[in-house]
Amino acid sequence: MEAAGRFVGIDLGKRTYEMCLVDQKGKITRTNGKTDFKGLDKLCEKLSADDLVAIEACNLAMRIERQIRQTVGCKVFVLNPGKLAIIYMSTRKTDKEDSLKLAKLLKNHDEDELPIVTPPTDEEWERRKLLSEYKSLKGLRTKEINKLHAIFEHAGFTQFKRKDMCCEKNRNNILPLLKGYEKEEAARLIERLTLLEKQIEQLLQKINAEVESDEKVQLAMTVPGIGPITALAYVEYMGDLSRFDNPHQVSNFIGFVPKVDNSCTIRHSGRTTKNGNALLRSMLVQAAWGAVRSKDGGALRDKYKYMSQTKGIGKGKSIVTTARKLGELLYMLLKTNTEYKPQKFITPEFKISKLAEETLAVNT
Repeated sequence: MEAAGRFVGIDLGKRTYEMCLVDQKGKITRTNGKTDFKGLDKLCEKLSADDLVAIEACNLAMRIERQIRQTVGCKVFVLNPGKLAIIYMSTRKTDKEDSLKLAKLLKNHDEDELPIVTPPTDEEWERRKLLSEYKSLKGLRTKEINKLHAIFEHAGFTQFKRKDMCCEKNRNNILPLLKGYEKEEAARLIERLTLLEKQIEQLLQKINAEVESDEKVQLAMTVPGIGPITALAYVEYMGDLSRFDNPHQVSNFIGFVPKVDNSCTIRHSGRTTKNGNALLRSMLVQAAWGAVRSKDGGALRDKYKYMSQTKGIGKGKSIVTTARKLGELLYMLLKTNTEYKPQKFITPEFKISKLAEETLAVNT
């Protein structure tokens, strides 16, 4: 990669960073500092607008990338650490060596050869944080409900189910059944659940406001099984869809494609790579269950039934495949700005039999 300025590699830690600058003649300059506000201001002062900067992807990297880009104006590449074998397979791995390798990677490779992670826009960043907090609070609520259910079970009230603990009114009605310390502990759990549910409701209002203001999210919601949260997550985590050339690239980005080992006569497909965002992947799987249970599921529903019932493939694999097709379908709908319309899934056996019938008809 040719540039007028220097090639800069930055290795980030929680509180400090190591920076290596390599000029066009190969001269190496090293520096370091802290990752607090003052430290990052000093880091920006050491850079110039014609420098090229490489950083390994992490939460801190996204914030630093934004600050360098806005303050200095130079180009910053956020790289996927899982695809930087030159670093994680090194026999000598230190912060200084990692920063040097990042700088040399920029110098010796073109931009299209780098494993670049596209940084989110400010709007995408805010929405991702909103979705992440919502998912986190939902997880905490589930844990608290499980604890409350366990208290009643241990106290001998086995007639209650977890769903009985989900409603505030039900919880307050059955609390007097407990005695002693169990009652005190359950009361504290119910207090936490009430607070959590109030915060979840506040986040839901924010999410609904974002959904109402975004036409792409509303378009994604025309697909059965896709609710406002999944639709918003898909739009925000996928980002600019124009960077994908085909649906297969979308599945690869999400992490739904299998690992492939093709060598000579060996043809082996392993488990899915799971390289993409775990939150988006889990939401698409949940949405796939909704799609296959919907009467308007169309080809998605038929695909799942064909795999799980006709071919005898396990429900887990079948639903993951359906989720992959769901992600590809959303990509096509959003890219073409088209609303969802149910279509019938044509099985391979049907295609072959129809072709045979057409051949016989021509011969007779």
